Amino acid sequence: MSTVPSTTIITNLKNVSAPTANTLADATAYGLDMPGMLALALTKAYELKICLTTIAAKTDSADPNLTTLNDVLASLT
Repeated sequence: MSTVPSTTIITNLKNVSAPTANTLADATAYGLDMPGMLALALTKAYELKICLTTIAAKTDSADPNLTTLNDVLASLT
């Protein structure tokens, strides 16, 4: 399976455009607060970055998980 890592997750969330009227109407019909959900996603991305940074700082350099942690952190710019 091929994957293309994003290097701008947080930046993309900060720069997201306002949803269209049709998107808002559809989301509202399902009880979703689209702007609120997008803002929450940005907050959670920041929290994820903080948690992973703390974990990586305490991970032994020989631990194979450190590479994965650093790869994920690199995608959360």
